[in-house]
This record gives sequence, structure tokens and C-alpha cells, in this order.
Amino acid sequence: MSARKVVVVGPAHPAKGGTAVHTTQLAHHLRDAGERVRLVSWSRQYPAALYPGEPLVPGGEPEVPEFVPTVRALAWDAPAGWVRAGRRCADADLVVLTHVVPLQVPALLGVLAGLRSARSAARTVVVAHNVLPHEPRPGDGPLVRRLLASVDGVLVHSEEQARLARDHGARHVVVADLPPHLPGGAPLAGPAGSRVPRDGGVRLLSLGVVRGYKGVDVLLEALRRVHLEGFDARLTVAGELWGRAGERVRELAAAPGLRGRVTLREGYVPAAELPRLLAEHDALVLPYRSGTASQNALLAFAHGLPVVATRTGSFPAQVRDGVDGLLVEPGDVDALAAALLRLRDGGLQVLRDGVRAPDLEVPWDAYLAALDAAAEPGAVAAPPGGRLLEVAKRGAELALWARVGVQRRAGERLAERRLGLAPAHRPVPSGVPRTGVLQDRAEVADAVAQARRLRLPAHPDAPKNWDALGAVAAVLTLADDGSRSARVLDAGSARYSPVLPWLRLYGFGRERGALAGINLEFGATVHRDGVEFRHGDVTDTGLPAGSLDAVTCMSVVEHGVPVPAFLAEAARVLRPGGVLVLSTDYDADPPDTTGVTAYGAPVRIFSPDDVRGFVRAADAVGLELVGELTDEVLAHPERPVHWARTGLDYTFVLLTFRRR
Repeated sequence: MSARKVVVVGPAHPAKGGTAVHTTQLAHHLRDAGERVRLVSWSRQYPAALYPGEPLVPGGEPEVPEFVPTVRALAWDAPAGWVRAGRRCADADLVVLTHVVPLQVPALLGVLAGLRSARSAARTVVVAHNVLPHEPRPGDGPLVRRLLASVDGVLVHSEEQARLARDHGARHVVVADLPPHLPGGAPLAGPAGSRVPRDGGVRLLSLGVVRGYKGVDVLLEALRRVHLEGFDARLTVAGELWGRAGERVRELAAAPGLRGRVTLREGYVPAAELPRLLAEHDALVLPYRSGTASQNALLAFAHGLPVVATRTGSFPAQVRDGVDGLLVEPGDVDALAAALLRLRDGGLQVLRDGVRAPDLEVPWDAYLAALDAAAEPGAVAAPPGGRLLEVAKRGAELALWARVGVQRRAGERLAERRLGLAPAHRPVPSGVPRTGVLQDRAEVADAVAQARRLRLPAHPDAPKNWDALGAVAAVLTLADDGSRSARVLDAGSARYSPVLPWLRLYGFGRERGALAGINLEFGATVHRDGVEFRHGDVTDTGLPAGSLDAVTCMSVVEHGVPVPAFLAEAARVLRPGGVLVLSTDYDADPPDTTGVTAYGAPVRIFSPDDVRGFVRAADAVGLELVGELTDEVLAHPERPVHWARTGLDYTFVLLTFRRR
């Protein structure tokens, strides 16, 4: 198949900032993936009166390698050029429009008008860095609604932004993590912290344009309280100081208690100066009041710095609280001050020891797969709680398996060169009992953090990482002899469920058919990186007796599955000593689900008596529970699972059985 023609429309050098870097890197990665790519950029993005800073990179030095060819055909004040640019893209197979601020929407609509007038067959996707600006103005909503309703798909970087996109007319939305696009090159030589001036105290850095939503004033207030506690912390604010937020920062920096402890390095920080600036500080602080997706945490990690950030935007997914950084609630001066105080008495070194450089390549494979999913024809899922349509499933599937394939091959190559652990030697997930109940939201957060720490692609529905970790750990320790040759069936699987791809990353599935998923929703058999997905009934799999080492079944049996028939079939296909691991919806005091249906069946939330009956039924067919099922085990202080579609709150129970 010949390479596609792809046109990327968005800011690029000499425009400054993260969006310009992302657009340029996107063009490079598309070309590296074999596409024929053109980049259409701006000569003038904004009226000077509406942009308080300098719009171009100081000194003209590119922040990342420029993309060739780049055509700067768009200007905010030249509408004829917008349509002309669209007509010149008419031969493309895919046109990607970068949406940054509503002010640029008329130009992007002009490009789309040019495509239509030339009768282009190109698919069109908007990459929305912010669906609405952090500081919206009247008229922004209608403009954005018009743009998102005019394209085939929208790619966003968080579930919150996905909801906002759907609320503003997007019919087909795909979510993907913002991939790394870090300016500035490699860190300076030497261990992290070796370039920090040791004239006392901890050196903190705030990096980027100062605007109200970034909360730098909150950081200064917290810093003042820290000094009252006798902790010598110094702060550098590096970036342009915009408007009232900038004036407030200047006032606070000059106020008693902070004077002499805050350095204002006003002005844009060119990429070439970033390595030295980061090397001269101990930690990066990101005190945002609100946010979507930011690269600054990854930039800090790439240079060995821990991060103190707020729980907003992409930071909770990037920062491992207590490991390589600290997380606090947005806008909370007391909480931020307490976090800064944790950097004293060796606390800084503990976090510095936990910092790991981010992977700069693998996330791009998943991102390009998500871009393809956004360009696919057809409708997509409604907002959370609505119909889950096939295109949404396929988008999640493509992104997941693209990452798994690349990550698995890269890991194998590194292991061959003795530069990394072999898949079979990866650390085993821990902390989830073989038989037990998800207790609270803290356990959910721990499971997500552990998945990321183990470099396993986390499930976007956070609680599902808990039972998936437990299932994978049980297969690794109870069903396999260390050779990673165990044969595993995921009953009721979805192709974007985590268990099978995680097992693949642990080295399972080398033999065709050793890892498989069945579901009555599947049509023709599909293979994904050595994993087979086929049509099948969990109560009648058609597999030979005793042919499997493990069966997993995650959040399936509550959806109308005949439990006795399923348990009998699992016992039949497992070898003696084989393992069944399943999870289901559970509550010690289940909410009323009368009349509530999903996936064509009544919704069921298992009670303690239901679970005990389940265990008795399993025992009757030769499946022995691993662990105990006491009243204490079945208790839980919180209901950490929320199913928006039904409005129900509950938790999960995980049960592990051995075949006698």
C-alpha cells in the first residue's frame, strides 16, 4: 500500500511554545512512520494587541529540528489565504488541524472551506490542545462548536477535554496521552543537583508564562509560609509575566518575607538555555489552579529533577506521588507549603532517587494510532454513560496494541544487549490480594501508579487497573513455571482490556494461540501482536479439556453470564493446578439495581452472600479458592467505583481459584 499524503496545519518555528514544538514533532513522527507529510504553518498567528508577549522565538534558533517542507501560508488577517491553503491540500488523504485558541478557528474553517470547494476526499481531524481557552471570552463556544462539528474526528489529551469536545459538537472523539515533545536537548553532564549553587537552601524553579491559571501567586504565598517554618527555600520564576497575574507575582516577590528569596527571570526561556537552567535547581514546582496537558513535568524528569505539582490536568498521571514528586490539591496554599517542607531533611534526595527519564519514543506510536482512530469514518461513543460504539473500541484497541508491539520489541532488543531486563524478569505486580476487595480510592491510585511504574499501559478506567494487576500477578506466580509458556484465555475479553497485553509484555504468547480472548461480540478472528481474539461463549468455549493453564475473567459475570455454566466450563478447560482469576462488581450492602440494564442484561452487583454462593458453586466443580473469604475480607470502607452510565457506586471483588 502506498504511503498516505498527510497535511499537518498548525504553528511551527519561528512560533514559540509547546504547541509549536508538538506540531513539528508530529510531522516528523508521521514521516518516520512512512507517511508523505507537509506542514502548513502561520506567518502571523495573532493581532499584536491581543498577544501580550513576544510571539516568536528569541534569536530565531529553532527549539527542535525544523520540518521540511513547511509552508507558512496562514495569517490571521488574510482570509483569502485560508481558503487557498485548503485548496492546495485537496490531494491529501488526511488533514490534521491544530486547535490552540478560538481566535484561530476562522482560519481553520477557511482551510476546511477550501478543501470542500476543491471536492477533496481527505479525512479531517482536529488535534485540540485546549477545547476552550483557560481564560474564555464571549463567543469562544460557538466558534469552537462550529469547528469541531465540521471535521471527521477530534483528538484530545484527557477525558475531561473529551467531554468538553462532545459538549461542543464533536461527533467522534479519541483520547490519547500527550506524547513527549521536549525542547532543549540533553541534560548537562553530571548527576542531578551537581550544578545547584550550594549557598544554602533548596532551589525551586517555576517555568513558563505566568498566567492566572498557573497559580504562581499560590506558590509565592506558600513559600512565605515555608520561611516562617525556618526552611530556606529559594525560587526562580522563569518566563514571561503576563497581565494582572504577572503584576501580582512582582508584588509578592518584592513583599517582606520574600524579598531576596525570589528571582524573577522575566522573558521567554530559549530552548538552548533550558538544560543549564534546570541543572541549577533542585525541583520544579507546577502550582496550577487548572490545566489540561503539560510537558513540564516530563521535562523536569528528563533532567533529573523531582516535581511538586497540583492534581490537575496531566500531572496526576505523570507524577508518582512520594516517588518522583509530590501532588497537592489546586489552589491550596497550606497543602503546597506542607509539600515544600517535605523537601527538607533528606526528603529532596528521596524524590530525586525516584526520578526516571521519560520514554520519548514509545508514546508516539500510541499517539499516531489514536490519530488514525480519530480519522476513521463512522460515529463514536457517546459521552461516558452513553452507547459504546465500535469505532471508540477500535480507537482504544489501535492505540493500545501499537504501544504494546513497539514496547515489547524494544524491550526484547534491550535485553539482548544486556541493557534492560528480559520480559520474563520484569517485576511481578504486588499489593493486590489473590482474593479480596478493592478497599478505597487510595488503592485505585496505587494500582494506576504501579501500572505506570511497571511500564504497563494503564486502563483509562482507573479501578480496572486494580483487578488486572491482581490477575496478572496470579498468572505469573500460580499458573506459570517461569518459562512464560502458560496458555491463558481471557473470557469475555475486549481487545482493549489490559490483562492480555500486559501478559504479552511479560513475555507470554510466543506460541500462536497461547494468549487468547473470546467474546460473543467478536466477529472474525483477529490477531494483535501474537494474541488471538475470536468469537466464543464463555460457557462453551470449544477448547479441549485440560488445555489451559489459566482463565481470567474481568468484570464479565455480572452481565447476565450463567455462573454455574461458566464455572463448569472453566473447570473443564483448566489443567489440574490451573488457575481461574475473576473479578466482578460487588458491595457489602449493594445498591438497588431493579430495572437497571446494560449490555442487554439486568445489572447485578454481588453481595457477600452472592460471593459466598459463587465460591460454593466453584468448589462443587473442582475449583478451590486461593485465600480466605472472611467477613473482614469482604468489608470495605469506601465505594471507589462509579459507573456513570447507571449512576451506581460500588467496588470490585477479586477471586482466585485453583483446579483440583
